[in-house]
Amino acid sequence: MISTKALVSLAALSIAGFPAQAEEISPEIGGCLNAVGTYLTKRVVKIKEKTRVDRGLIALTNGGHAFVTDSAEGGVAGYQPFSDGRGSWKCLGHTDGKAKLKIVMFDFTTSPNADDNRYMARITTLAEASPDTGDVTGSTTVEFLSIDADPDSTETVRDPVSYDFTGVRLRISE
Repeated sequence: MISTKALVSLAALSIAGFPAQAEEISPEIGGCLNAVGTYLTKRVVKIKEKTRVDRGLIALTNGGHAFVTDSAEGGVAGYQPFSDGRGSWKCLGHTDGKAKLKIVMFDFTTSPNADDNRYMARITTLAEASPDTGDVTGSTTVEFLSIDADPDSTETVRDPVSYDFTGVRLRISE
């Protein structure tokens, strides 16, 4: 019998366009296997004096892979449109029954205007996920790098953007 967690992970991989197949459990996720799944996140941001709500999907696999889709991908005031993000995650331990996670992903800006500069964004998230409730909270920092930069570069092309978020793990109803 396949567990709900496995089904959610396989569904996330299928949606992402990858073949649904079993992965080896990554040693990087260690004791946080219960954090594997897909989370619907919400953040409230203020851009140019307007408050807006953005949503996202973060999928974490048992192989240590991370995927993100963001409702702001089409672009918002002052920012170019961007792609889905891909990356990795690892377990930082547990506090009060919550899994502490570090997720690092990359995405790329896109633009209908060929003259616009394209950038690579490093998205670093620190989060806590509760296996009991399915709740997740965290903070994310987005750093914009030159498209040809080393992914570990500290030379950013604009000021980083940071935000906090809340969310819940998606579960399949009986």
